Amino acid sequence: MQMIITATILTFGPSRAQTAPTLGAAAGFALYTSAGEFTNTGSTGVTGDIGNGTGAVTGDAVTVAGSTHFGDSQGIAATIDVASAYAQLTNATLNPCGSTLISPIGAGVVLSPGVYCSTTATVLTGNLTLDGEGISNAKFIIKIDGALSVDAPVNIILIGGASLKNVYWQVNGALNLAAGVNFKGTVINTGAINLASGASISGRALSTAGKISLDNNSVSNIEATLPVTLVTFMAKKGENHSAVLDWATTSETNNDRFEIEHSITGKLWKNIATVISRGESRELVSYSFTDATPENGNNLYRLKMIDKDESFAYSQIRKVNIESQSKTSLYPNPTSALLTLDVKDISKIERVEFNDISGKSLIDQKRAPWSNIHSDFNINNFPSGLYIVRITHMNGFVDTFKIVKR
Repeated sequence: MQMIITATILTFGPSRAQTAPTLGAAAGFALYTSAGEFTNTGSTGVTGDIGNGTGAVTGDAVTVAGSTHFGDSQGIAATIDVASAYAQLTNATLNPCGSTLISPIGAGVVLSPGVYCSTTATVLTGNLTLDGEGISNAKFIIKIDGALSVDAPVNIILIGGASLKNVYWQVNGALNLAAGVNFKGTVINTGAINLASGASISGRALSTAGKISLDNNSVSNIEATLPVTLVTFMAKKGENHSAVLDWATTSETNNDRFEIEHSITGKLWKNIATVISRGESRELVSYSFTDATPENGNNLYRLKMIDKDESFAYSQIRKVNIESQSKTSLYPNPTSALLTLDVKDISKIERVEFNDISGKSLIDQKRAPWSNIHSDFNINNFPSGLYIVRITHMNGFVDTFKIVKR
């Protein structure tokens, strides 16, 4: 009877025989595909290297605290190591399956160190806890024979000494992250890598052959080496309509300066200040800068960390929302016919919309190369009642007014 119980545990328990893949030239990458296009929409920030083996790149630029290798010698070299790492994970001798996972996985499941396998395309959602059980260098290898879709809400929890660098996902297909999810671990897959708006990865996503599609994401390779060790970077509203940036480093070698860059859209960036660095340091060094003239609405900031040899890397992006102080107004209110838009600089108004309370558009005036926004609006033909006016500034801030037509 005792022998039967022992056999049952060995059959369904996780395999303790695990071999982490050797990443070689791919180790420094946070996002990489051997044979696929790399495209981005919006403000994506990556800590670690990015690239591909083909050189195909489209869309908005990615803010990278690391290096880019699109079709260059290092990008091409990584193709061999990514394929080798994928083969190591799939190898049944190096990483034999211990337990079978049934889709969807998560939903409060707790996994101990070992090798786990799903034989079909799989959905991950809810809480998935990885318990290191106090084992030094405990490894988790999760093998998916199909696509992996990560749906919100999801939370990958590491306890018992489990380390992010020892979590590996082998996916025989595409990796799809839903909007806003935070995924953890190193993924090596054979298909596309799709990150919906706001999704993030703490680790890596490396593909042997698939397109990488990004949309306002954050990806951080915890093993990436930066020119300085940036331990904090924060942005907040200050006094008198200002934005305050604070950051700190714990290691600086041959560092020359920080350039503070500002953007409204995340596409066009402007250097607004330079802060000279300590240069050589092995202790905590704090820095601060105040932007006295931010725009109304969302303001994006990043640090450009520049060494004495002019090599550089970017920090992740921080956002500060500054409420409007433009004192935009419409008068007289109530009115029987004419309304006047009173604003400090009408050239910075992008659009004026009049809607009735049902949402029907009655006036929609947009700025164009051949026409300006008017300051006077005749609503004499409007029926008496309540109307909503939206005034959109060029920086994206929107003023909303309720007006009464007599």
